[in-house]
Amino acid sequence: MVSRSTRIRILLIVLAVLVLSVPFLYPTSRIQKEQLHVGVASTQWIAGPGGAILTMKITMKNDAAYDANIESLQFRIYRLIYPDNTTQDVDLNDTQVIHTTIPAGGNVTVNYAFEQPFTVGPPRAVLAKITLVFQDGSSVEVFDGPIDTTPREQPS
Repeated sequence: MVSRSTRIRILLIVLAVLVLSVPFLYPTSRIQKEQLHVGVASTQWIAGPGGAILTMKITMKNDAAYDANIESLQFRIYRLIYPDNTTQDVDLNDTQVIHTTIPAGGNVTVNYAFEQPFTVGPPRAVLAKITLVFQDGSSVEVFDGPIDTTPREQPS
């Protein structure tokens, strides 16, 4: 027969193991880069006297089996590509707080505007990185590549 103090110790050890395993069992902290996808569409430069604003629709798709709680979207432009194929290296950063949940297997689309001064007319493309910041403070880079900003011809 096991003494009462031994039973209490065993119970405490089992409880400690369960408590310590919670972070490994709680799924929202395990969203991987491969499970989140970002698409950029409807890009447009809106010119003003001091530069332009780049507007676009950003769609975030969640292929994980659980919801993704997003705090903000960080957007970094690191190169401008002009119509004559000249480039300009830049370091332009912007953070937009979006406070949204992307449901498991679902997607969310947000309108986004990035204020960008330009000197040689608007670029035809930009190289950018997009990072999603979760409500727990962790983040994942979900996009690194070109975004075509060439004005689209409107059908007559």
